[in-house]
Amino acid sequence: MAIGFGPHMPDTPMVVMWPNNDGTVSLSQRIATDYSMPTVVSSPQRVATLQSALSTTAKDGSKDGKYVFTIPWDGVAQSRYIWAFGRDRPASEADADFNQHRDAGYAVFDLTKSLTASEEITETTPAALPPAPTAVKATSASTKTYPLTASQRMAYAHALFCTIGFLVLLPAGALVSRWLRTFGPAWYTAHWVLQFAAAGPAILVGLAFGALSIENSRHPSNHLNDKHKKWGIALLALYLFQCMLGAFIHWVKPKNTTRRPFQNYLHATFGLILIALGFYQVRTGYRTEWFAVSNGEIFDGANILWYTWLVLLPVFYFGGLVMLPKQLRQEMVAPISMEKPVSDGEQSSLLAESQDVEEIGMIPPGYKD
Repeated sequence: MAIGFGPHMPDTPMVVMWPNNDGTVSLSQRIATDYSMPTVVSSPQRVATLQSALSTTAKDGSKDGKYVFTIPWDGVAQSRYIWAFGRDRPASEADADFNQHRDAGYAVFDLTKSLTASEEITETTPAALPPAPTAVKATSASTKTYPLTASQRMAYAHALFCTIGFLVLLPAGALVSRWLRTFGPAWYTAHWVLQFAAAGPAILVGLAFGALSIENSRHPSNHLNDKHKKWGIALLALYLFQCMLGAFIHWVKPKNTTRRPFQNYLHATFGLILIALGFYQVRTGYRTEWFAVSNGEIFDGANILWYTWLVLLPVFYFGGLVMLPKQLRQEMVAPISMEKPVSDGEQSSLLAESQDVEEIGMIPPGYKD
């Protein structure tokens, strides 16, 4: 088990403790210059002291192990900490190598807040407690601030642009297609502008910021070292395929058929999959990637917004199925043709259709609902 006194793993002093076969507990003070094996600090600024009388080790598969140490207070009332634990027991020496942790996280200790009456407090026998350590420096009880690095600022920009692209603009384009396609051809202009002209630059800029964030980090070679980064590349490929499929559907139409082509169903299905994967990708970004970048706090507002939009978006989209009967009636009136679109002077060249051509979901000429 390890506790680190800082916002992230690199350059953060740590206290690592583990049980030994003889029932004792080892304590090692370490620091890492990267996301790698921390090395022993021979003369730490604050010396941690193992409290053997208060420490217990788990035996016979039980889960009652407890590792206790004391360390002088740094005088900061609100501090950020990291923690990690593993399951593989290293050797008993303080400089022993150990395997990568199985899980990790962060926490904030705020000593400026008072305990409320509803909080349970477990009292410990005073005789069992060691003397209270003194602060090693006379700093005020203020919050320690950690300015963002260049890598962290770029990670923020990456998150902002990609979230707007995948969870705002792409869903907006899908909603426009679902709700407005039976009212006129203008829906297509809004659809492709949102899905391609607006979402495309946002996604590409976001990915560029993500790559720059890694390049400016302490481990610039780790571009594809986890699922979030690998899924990011997969999502980009799927998005580009979706755009090309949409263009193909618009410009290449089957001859003399009243059935909707297979590629139209494929386009709709891929669109929903793309948005669903966007939700997953955004969540892994703020739940795991930001921790890897800085161990910074993710406020509850991020979770609230994510869950709220996760619920509302399907309601809005599938609610648009009420327009499906009208759409199907319109499509039965005008068969799909492969005639080339021609401009009638009232619509853009992308949307203009000849009198016997029906863009899927458009109102056929002369149709009345």
